Amino acid sequence: MKLTKFVSIGIAVVLGASASVLSSSSRALGAEKIVLTFGPIRQAINISDLEDFAKDGTTTPTLQQIIQFSKMDAQILRGLMGLEIGLKPASLARVVYSTPGEKITDEIGQVIRTQRRTESGKALRAAVLLAAGDDGKVSLLEILKKYPLPEVYVDVASISAAVGKVQSLAGNLQTLLQDSMRQTTSTTEKTRTESPEQLPRRSVQPTTPPPARRPAAPLPAPAPQPMRPIRGLW
Repeated sequence: MKLTKFVSIGIAVVLGASASVLSSSSRALGAEKIVLTFGPIRQAINISDLEDFAKDGTTTPTLQQIIQFSKMDAQILRGLMGLEIGLKPASLARVVYSTPGEKITDEIGQVIRTQRRTESGKALRAAVLLAAGDDGKVSLLEILKKYPLPEVYVDVASISAAVGKVQSLAGNLQTLLQDSMRQTTSTTEKTRTESPEQLPRRSVQPTTPPPARRPAAPLPAPAPQPMRPIRGLW
């Protein structure tokens, strides 16, 4: 399935899809495997292992290894995974597809990304919309669960910065929404100015009077007929 289809599904969820559709879509579209990266090191773990870690601190040998390599405190990483940030779904879709919103999500997409680092921002926007569609809140774990690809790559060293950017997006949501609306209005007015609506042209009647008609020539007089003699009188 193409990534654009996932984005369309995410927007549909935010705009009011039913809970049953959301649930089935999440299971079908969510990432199944997370690849934690730290420099050249890559370790793949199941999404369920990360859920257990965020829930009660349970770690697998793979997760322990990546935490040791990154020298990140396990409890801090666990807190970042489960930290919930409020994002209003009604405004979120408009904001993340505005110019400032795309810039922020593209930056976060450098941390939570696709394997080839292509269209990472687009995939992240779909994941954020799907995550917020549940209850108007998102967390890093929810974004990973809703990621619209089988695998998602996460730069462990930059997780804290990514969470901070999501918090910034939430804190400036109203401002970004107003900026987006002003930008849309400005673009519309500029388009109208550059391309004014053309009114239908009226047919122009000729101003030159038609040529006067020439008087018809008089008919020739009939030729006189010769008189015939009347018989019996001569």
